[in-house]
Amino acid sequence: MYTTTKFLALTVTTLALAIGALAQDPDCTVTHNGKFYDLRPLIKESGEDWVPDTGNDNAIQYKLNVCHTVLYDQLDVKNPSDVASWGKRGKGRSLGQLSKTPFFRSENLLLEYTKGDECLNTDGSIKRSTLIHFVCDTSVSGQGKPVLVADNNECNFWFEWRTPSACATDKPKSDNSGGVFGTILGVALFVYLAGGIAYNRIVHHARGLKQIPNYHSWVEAFDFIKDMAMILFAKCYRPKRSQTYHNLPVDSEINTLIDDDYEDDEV
Repeated sequence: MYTTTKFLALTVTTLALAIGALAQDPDCTVTHNGKFYDLRPLIKESGEDWVPDTGNDNAIQYKLNVCHTVLYDQLDVKNPSDVASWGKRGKGRSLGQLSKTPFFRSENLLLEYTKGDECLNTDGSIKRSTLIHFVCDTSVSGQGKPVLVADNNECNFWFEWRTPSACATDKPKSDNSGGVFGTILGVALFVYLAGGIAYNRIVHHARGLKQIPNYHSWVEAFDFIKDMAMILFAKCYRPKRSQTYHNLPVDSEINTLIDDDYEDDEV
């Protein structure tokens, strides 16, 4: 009983995780207070990275991307993979690794890149990071551009980005109910078969086809379907009578002939 309870609990947990994963927002989007925010129009998959406005500070160069690694291929950093924010003052530095999960803090829409290169004058345990604050603004040209707001000892970088992509929008409607149902059904079937086979092997020491959960019930169901199919087949494909019997006399004619022969015998 305890093993069965554990198996049922595992099944319910797996289904819940599958449904929860399907219900999550897509990458680079977030839902807040019932409103949907989509930063995917800001993703650069080709061409040039976003170059933030630094005002009068031309000594450092920045390159940013949104929910995507930077496209610039001359990074000159220790760990060039997954770099989503980069800066250079003499030598290139990773200012944070890729994240595809924007979030809200209070009413501020943010995207944070962490685990960049080591900050200067530290023991290496403090890493560079980038925080991008997105502000809804439909008056800017195109998608706007990021602006450097603060630089904390060349360790923590804060950018502000006024863009229409930071405004709430309608969540895209997609009729994926069939896919959701199919995924849930597939997960349930996998858990049912894998858990049932393991249970039958360990507890009942079953081998071969008898490891299948509810093996006898499946056999009876198969036999029932097979019998019903044979009955329907027999009814639908009943053989036709042979044409050679069509000219035989019917019963009434045979009786008349017998009566005539009987009267002739009496005479």
